[in-house]
Amino acid sequence: MAGATELPNPFTPLAFLPPALASQFEVWRYVIAATLGAYVWDIGLNLGNDYDLLFKHRVRFSTIVYFLSKAFTLAHVLTFFIFAVALVENCDALALGISISAVLTQSTTAMLFLLRVTAVWHPNKIAFGVFSILWLAVLGAGITSPLGIRGAHIGPTMQCIITDVLPGDVELATIMPLVNDTAIFFAISYRILAHVLVADSLADRLRVFFGGNGLSALSQALLQGGQHFYLIAVVTHITLLVVLKMSQLPPIYHVMLSIPGLALVNAMACLVFRRIKFGLISSDGISNIPTINLPSDFHATTNPRSLPLFHPTDLTTSDLESNTTFPFETRVQKEVYGSGDGAEAGQEISKIKNSA
Repeated sequence: MAGATELPNPFTPLAFLPPALASQFEVWRYVIAATLGAYVWDIGLNLGNDYDLLFKHRVRFSTIVYFLSKAFTLAHVLTFFIFAVALVENCDALALGISISAVLTQSTTAMLFLLRVTAVWHPNKIAFGVFSILWLAVLGAGITSPLGIRGAHIGPTMQCIITDVLPGDVELATIMPLVNDTAIFFAISYRILAHVLVADSLADRLRVFFGGNGLSALSQALLQGGQHFYLIAVVTHITLLVVLKMSQLPPIYHVMLSIPGLALVNAMACLVFRRIKFGLISSDGISNIPTINLPSDFHATTNPRSLPLFHPTDLTTSDLESNTTFPFETRVQKEVYGSGDGAEAGQEISKIKNSA
């Protein structure tokens, strides 16, 4: 019996945890390691595309935000990995670094969403104001998250573990991105809906939607607009919020799913950005999407929402060059989102299809 209590390595961190918590701790570390590997793999797959964005396209504000969001997300996942596996002297300090990197990740990813929705709704100043306020709300809610996570050493070891998650602060940092992403998803979907379903009145539009090929055409239009990627982001935030509300789960599980969640949302936002830059998705959301043919008893009129969102102004010579990949309205609209250089887009489509 005495020999059974003599452990070969009595100072291993798991020896100081209850069996149930030790098992949860191991699962937590596996999830972090898998998330880091998956995100690094995604970065590796898109190195060629990122090189083209830096050196073969104009570097605009949106491109800078894109690379910052990827860098902050990688830093967040990597910091969490160090927290989980390395020997750390000050656990609370590293937990604070994790929270700060999460704020930077959320704010830059939300900025990619903001650039997308304002390009789709340009030049609507109300939409710009509303979604700018939502972005500020995401930033403000994220600032409260560093106050909500606590860490400590496991027994006498230098290994860290999450000891407490304050629900109020962390929930707020989860709810606001959910509200923002959901609002952007429905705003872009409405814009596509208004373009696809051409009719004189709401009743006529509903008849087109529910009759014949309305549903299938709308589904195809939403897929062409990249809305399924934004839907993944919305579902991810809902899942994180549900997990946070489950008080029976230990604090370590409340934090665990946030790591792959933030990485997945960022990956979706970056994927949409690359597809827009390389011409697989129109920057205004509707230029490459056809409308539904109306029944013969309808009085077809021009849908004002299907027209170019604004007229070209101050175009450079390169913007007027021949481009067989995009319609003229798309090239103009891309000036808002920062996805110019349409002449190079056709050469990049095969690359993005293989890696994105």
